[in-house]
Amino acid sequence: MTFSLIDQHYLIDLDCQGYLYEHQETGAQVFYIKNDDPNKAFTIGFKTPPYSDNGICHIIEHSVLNGSVKYPSKEPFVELIKGSLNTFVNAMTFDDKTIYPVASTNEADFKNLISVYLDAVFEPNFRTDPQVLAQEGWHYHLESAEDNLIYKGVVFNEMKGALASAEVQLNRKINQALYPNTIYAFESGGTPAAIPSLTQEEFVDFHKKYYHPSNSLTMLYGDLNLEQTLDLLGEYFDRYEKQSEKVDLRIKLADQSVKEVVSDYSIAGKDDPQNKDYLSLAWHVSQAEDVIELATLEVLEQILLGNQEAPLKKALLDSGLVGDVIGGLDFSGYVQSFSVTGKYAKAENMPAFKELVYKVLSDLVIQKIDPELIEAALNRFDFFIKERAISESNPRGVIYAISSFQTWLYGQSPYSVFESSLLLEEIRQKAKEGYLEAFIQEKFLNNSHRVEVILNANPGKSDREEEEVFQKLQDYKASLTKDQIQELVANTQSLIERQASPDKPEDLLKIPTLTKEDLSTSVQETPLKRSSIAFGQSSYQVDLYTAGIDYLTYFWDLSDLDLDFYSDLSFLASLLTQLSTKNYSTSELRKQIDIYTGGISAGLRVYQDENGRPLPYFTLQAKGLKIYRQYLIDLMSEVMLTSVIEDKNQLLKVINQSISRFQMTINYQANALALNRALSQFHPVKKLQEAIAGIDYYNYLKNLKTQLEGKDWRKVIERLQDVYLQLLNKERFSYLFLGPASDQEDIEGQIEKSLQKIKSLELANTVNYPCGESLNEAFVTAQDVNYVALASKTPDSNDFTGADHVLANELNYGYLWNEVRVKGGAYGAGFQDNRFGQIGFYSYRDPNIERTLAIYKATPDYVANLNLSQEALLKDIIGTISQLEAPKSPIDRAYSALALALSGRDWEDLRQLKKEIINCQLEDLKSLYNSLNTSLKEARTVVIGNDPAIHASKDHFDVIRNLY
Repeated sequence: MTFSLIDQHYLIDLDCQGYLYEHQETGAQVFYIKNDDPNKAFTIGFKTPPYSDNGICHIIEHSVLNGSVKYPSKEPFVELIKGSLNTFVNAMTFDDKTIYPVASTNEADFKNLISVYLDAVFEPNFRTDPQVLAQEGWHYHLESAEDNLIYKGVVFNEMKGALASAEVQLNRKINQALYPNTIYAFESGGTPAAIPSLTQEEFVDFHKKYYHPSNSLTMLYGDLNLEQTLDLLGEYFDRYEKQSEKVDLRIKLADQSVKEVVSDYSIAGKDDPQNKDYLSLAWHVSQAEDVIELATLEVLEQILLGNQEAPLKKALLDSGLVGDVIGGLDFSGYVQSFSVTGKYAKAENMPAFKELVYKVLSDLVIQKIDPELIEAALNRFDFFIKERAISESNPRGVIYAISSFQTWLYGQSPYSVFESSLLLEEIRQKAKEGYLEAFIQEKFLNNSHRVEVILNANPGKSDREEEEVFQKLQDYKASLTKDQIQELVANTQSLIERQASPDKPEDLLKIPTLTKEDLSTSVQETPLKRSSIAFGQSSYQVDLYTAGIDYLTYFWDLSDLDLDFYSDLSFLASLLTQLSTKNYSTSELRKQIDIYTGGISAGLRVYQDENGRPLPYFTLQAKGLKIYRQYLIDLMSEVMLTSVIEDKNQLLKVINQSISRFQMTINYQANALALNRALSQFHPVKKLQEAIAGIDYYNYLKNLKTQLEGKDWRKVIERLQDVYLQLLNKERFSYLFLGPASDQEDIEGQIEKSLQKIKSLELANTVNYPCGESLNEAFVTAQDVNYVALASKTPDSNDFTGADHVLANELNYGYLWNEVRVKGGAYGAGFQDNRFGQIGFYSYRDPNIERTLAIYKATPDYVANLNLSQEALLKDIIGTISQLEAPKSPIDRAYSALALALSGRDWEDLRQLKKEIINCQLEDLKSLYNSLNTSLKEARTVVIGNDPAIHASKDHFDVIRNLY
């Protein structure tokens, strides 16, 4: 074996052993967390320090997955997703590292994933094929000599969307000011202004220097064959010798005085900039090796900013200087900063903002931090550590790999991040002696290594910049000779030809895959026990291992309430735990929740019955250790039954926070917002979701804020009180308990006792909820890219079979991937279809609108002419099965079991679905043409995105609105 065991360590937080190996020839380290988790994980990471904003680290991350020596097809990555039983496949670029994680529960599949990824990172084809950089990074795009010259590239458009966020721009300004002349002053993802400076030579040289075993760290996790896995690594590592120059990401920072930065960010051209500035204070606070300091800062983040009653956040919100507060510890890499940022502010209020922040921090030092606040913060951290050990919905091995890099990447032990419980105990003891107060004094009050940033709202800035770039490109084109223009056209057409050309069958066959015999129709059943209860409708109990944590959810049936109630109900859900109650002030309630529980939150869930009709519920969900069960139930009752809705100012705080969160959602999940909006025109359940969390709800929040700030504000309070009272009815009540069956009787008795004073009134008739108005809509934001959705309903949802699932996989990773992402330059695109007849397309960070809509609408023709080999069809089948087998956390399994039961289905239905998927034939896919064609004739479009692009496509829309 070319690997030697150099250390082993018991990981106290995970209750398992960690082993550290070293490759003898290169010094590459491999960290293995050994346990019996069947969801095996592999992550290889490289230290990748950026030297400019050209995005080289990010574009290489994309490009290594575009074919390699051993697997020369254009995109083995996509073929893996299509035809693997993976539970996770991705690649990620951070500020100073790039990682390639995979996970699978199948041993053969796991080995295949590792094999493809290792060849991709060490032997990528982009070193000799400049068209990969052109596609994934950037290129001059000119399809004919008469066209306008534009930039195109997947990462180029991805970053246009990513950098549209004011929060991202603010963070860049902070890093540039705190860490000038270091790698952390650069945007590792790349900026659209700098990406077009990247050359093929730079690209290849960077890969040669940094993608070397000596510069790698590899994490293995779970119940895997260690010897075989190390042999796979050795196959590549053994080809190299140790690098003479070691990449050291640690930096020595010079003493620095306070810096002041004033900049701006773009809002939509017609948006009012009033009260939309950002005010921020940020400090350099620590380095990666100071693990006790980092744990302390996480505790202080919870104390200072963890909720609206946290002393610093509360003081800022109460002052009226800002409408929302964000911030906390930022793990940039080797260096860590801590920020306090006010949103919805005025630039002129920066002196007052700064003064108040320092006053609150000084008062905490002088008057001492409330011991209960400290205990609450420590408990939240401790609960997170305990729950992390049973979380499976995101593969634990991948999450642990990312965590280990926080120290391991900088020459420290990979173990320390899995010993947080020891650090917490040390903090708990030291806190009794004034440790946290002294820490605030040192890291904040006496720390001159800080920056003060004002980010002003600038209407239409991004549109003007886009126009400048466009004009520069046209000027550049005008400066070219005819031969040079023809060369650009030839290069563009050559790239298009490459993108349109199918892979050679022999190249596709080189990618390892499973066989149909590797697939199973077995289903991991979750035992859901339903019982009638005397004080409501039903109880549901799931008995799974939860490491001593109780998970409890109250459900309140809303099926008799009209659509008009739902936005009020959604806002009410956001209010609970943020209001005073009969026995507690708001701040005391937050402390009690944090001390005795792992969190309490309210929300709305809309399930569907067997016919797709909505089954809406108001929920209150909570979790806590079994030893604090009585506190958990008492606090749930306190919140649910005795919250006091009368403080206008508190309501306005919650509205501002909700608006802030929605606007951040626009920056990262606008595709989901657009798709739900389009689907809401055909499906009542989606219309309810619009009222609960979609664009309808966002408009409701803005109107509610205006009403509360007006003279008739008390009418809003009265309306919310009335909705609250209608909700509290025993006849609405059910609950779900995730925990030991032996505890069910105790739980039920305590719940019944806590709810005994609630009225019991017969519910009115179930409402038949309407769909949304049928419109093609566009919503303008301060984005330079678009999110394009098209949705409809299928003629007969009862015809849904496993073939529909397989077709979705083929469209997502075949047709749409090639047409919208590869050729169109969007960061992503997708298609969904389900048994409830909800059919829809979406794109993500897309430079196009009309082209993308045309691709969606041509899908039936693609299906009619589908010509898949048996090998290609098998990949689609395997990839589809994979989506049904991803491991879930206990609470996610419990909710999935409940959804299955409420929809009138059972585990046999899922087994049948898997049989249909496995037995799917090409003709089954092609037979879906008629349904798809009929559906798209009635489809509706919703676009969220760029103002000029939307208005250039205005003929596609019935209405165009500003979203902000």
